[in-house]
Amino acid sequence: MSPPVEPQAFLINLDRSSNRLVEMEKRLAKAAISWQRVPGVDGKALELDNCPDLDERGYERWHGKALNVNEAGCYLSHLKAIRTFLASDAKYGLILEDDADFPPEFNALLSQLMAASDRWDIVKLSAFHSGTPVRVAKLNPPYDLAVPLSRHMNANCVLMNRKAAQTLVKKLSPMRLPYDHALERAWLWGLKLRIVTPTPCPPDTGFASTIGIPINLNFPLYQRMPCLWFRLRTEVLRLMFGIGHVLFKRRS
Repeated sequence: MSPPVEPQAFLINLDRSSNRLVEMEKRLAKAAISWQRVPGVDGKALELDNCPDLDERGYERWHGKALNVNEAGCYLSHLKAIRTFLASDAKYGLILEDDADFPPEFNALLSQLMAASDRWDIVKLSAFHSGTPVRVAKLNPPYDLAVPLSRHMNANCVLMNRKAAQTLVKKLSPMRLPYDHALERAWLWGLKLRIVTPTPCPPDTGFASTIGIPINLNFPLYQRMPCLWFRLRTEVLRLMFGIGHVLFKRRS
């Protein structure tokens, strides 16, 4: 039996973030991960009125905020990284932001995920929230592969197969949400979105954010009602889809 195919990493890095690249080179070498750099899209240089991958009004309606150009750059950078993955001959892509970090057992964990590749299309390996996980497969201790029943958030380390990548480049354009919010709707498109719990890759590794800005972009509450309704509906659907995935797995 041949060994499982290892994923190729695609590292998003802005040209102006050379210090991050230096640090990531060290982290990736230590983790023995094969990778290539994907030059990030600088949101500050975007022409918002001439960008087909952005829906500014849709973003304001669904997210309840004015568009943050840095967030737009992050989103478009992820689309670029996914397209770069699809243009390669890699079977699996590990999409990384340039503040990702990895536990000592990361390679063993990736090997376990490759061996269970029929169980997932996308695996999120970093998170701000627990995601209310329900286990669908055991991995090397202490990790499990799980279906998230609630928000997970963060996308600095995401593993995906080519089916997922092909679907995402179609469904994620134009941008109407921050990337990590949009990615977590993958179940709407028939993709098996999974998480590893406990979260192996930290969401914050000490770098100052290149996305945040020092002003409040939130709209007044009365203007955010479409956003609040959208979020409520999303959480209900997420729970329903998650339970369906768990029940299907247990019957199969």
